Amino acid sequence: MRYKTERILVNTYHALASLAFPRMPVPVPNVLNGDKSLDRLAEHLKNRGIQRPVIFTDSFFSTLPSFQLLIEALEKQDIEYKVFNEIKPDPSYEIVEKGIAACLEHDYDCAIAIGGGSSIDGTKMINGCAKHQLDPRKITHGLMSMWQLRRKGAYFVAIPTTAGTGSEATTVTVVTDETTSQKNALVSYGIVPDLAVFDPRLTMDLPPHITAATGMDALTHAMESFMSTYATKETDEMNLKSIKRIFEFLPRAYKNGTEDDEARSEMAIASFDAGKAFSKTLLGWAHGISHQLGAYYKVPHGLGCAIALPHVLQFALPNATGRLAIIADTLGLSGSTESVKAQAVVDAVFELNRTLDIESQFDMLKEEHVADIARNIIKEGNMAYPSHRDFESYRHLENFLLERRAYSH
Repeated sequence: MRYKTERILVNTYHALASLAFPRMPVPVPNVLNGDKSLDRLAEHLKNRGIQRPVIFTDSFFSTLPSFQLLIEALEKQDIEYKVFNEIKPDPSYEIVEKGIAACLEHDYDCAIAIGGGSSIDGTKMINGCAKHQLDPRKITHGLMSMWQLRRKGAYFVAIPTTAGTGSEATTVTVVTDETTSQKNALVSYGIVPDLAVFDPRLTMDLPPHITAATGMDALTHAMESFMSTYATKETDEMNLKSIKRIFEFLPRAYKNGTEDDEARSEMAIASFDAGKAFSKTLLGWAHGISHQLGAYYKVPHGLGCAIALPHVLQFALPNATGRLAIIADTLGLSGSTESVKAQAVVDAVFELNRTLDIESQFDMLKEEHVADIARNIIKEGNMAYPSHRDFESYRHLENFLLERRAYSH
C-alpha cells in the first residue's frame, strides 16, 4: 500500500513537472570544434584575461601526449595553470574536497576539465563549491540542489576526451559517498560549462572497449530522453538525430577509431546533442540500474547503461510502442505494425551490443543484494525518471533484475 501511495504522489509530481520542466531555459555552452581547438582555447582564455586556471583530470590521462597538447597551448600564452590529476571514476566527496582546496590554494580564476565524464562531473561540483565556499556534502540533494547551487562558479571549460557522457552539456553531475558507495545527484543550471571544446586529436586513440561503453552511454541518453514523458518537439529532433548518428558511427569508431576521424567527430556531436536534450527531459530506469551496478560491482557507468538499455526498452514497450516505432522509422527498421517496429528497435539495441562485444546480461548480480539495489533504484527514480512504464512494486523490479542475470536474446 505504501508503494502504491508513493507512486500516486510521484505520478502527480511528474504530471505537473512535465508542463514546466521542459520549458525552463537551460543554459547551453559555447563550442569550439575542430582540429587545433586547444590552441584556439588558449587564445580565448588569454583574451578573457584568465591567468590562473586549474586543470582537472585523472592520473593516467595526465601522462598522455594528448594532455600535453593542452599544456603546450596554455604555455604558449603564458597562462599560469595548476594541474589537479586526482580525479577517479565516479568521483567521491573526498576527491571533490581535495579539488576545492586546490582551487583555493591557486587563487584560481577558471576551471578546465579534460578527460571523460568523471573528470567533467567532478569539476562541476568542485568549481561551484570552491567559488562560493560551499560544503559539497550538504548540497547534493537531487532537484533541490537547483536552489542550493544556483550561482555559477568560475569560468568553466569542458574538454571531453570520450564521446558518450554528454557531461559537457548537462545540468547534472553525480558524486559518490565513499562511506556508503551510493551515488548522489546534483542538478543545477549553475554547473553547466561555459565552453565545450571538441578537438578530434583527443579521441582518436581511445581504446575500443571505452569507445563502445561511452558510445552506448550516449545512446542511452538519447533513447531515454526520447522516451521521457517530458519530451518536446525540440528534444525529439535532437534525440532522433543522435540515435541515428550513433547507430551509424559507433560501430565504425569501435572498429577503426584510430583512423576514422569522421566517426569520432560525429559521435562527439551525438553525445553533445543528447546531453543538451536530457537536461530538459531527464532520463530513465537504465540509468538507475547502471548507477547501482557501479555502486555494488564497480561496473563502469557506460557499460552498465549498455547492459541495461535493451532490457529497459523491452520493459517499456507495452506502454511506449508508438515512441519506439518512431525510432524504428528513423533507423529505417521495417515492420507491418507499430508493435513489430517497436520490437525491432529493442532487437537492434541487443544487436548493437553484440557488435560492440558487450554481453547484455546482469550476470554480476548477487541475489543477496537485489532487494537493496531495487530500493535504491526506486528511490533515485521516483523523482528523476519520468518514464512511460514504472515498476508496480519493489518485488516487481527485483524479479525483473533476477530474470535477466542469464538472459539470452
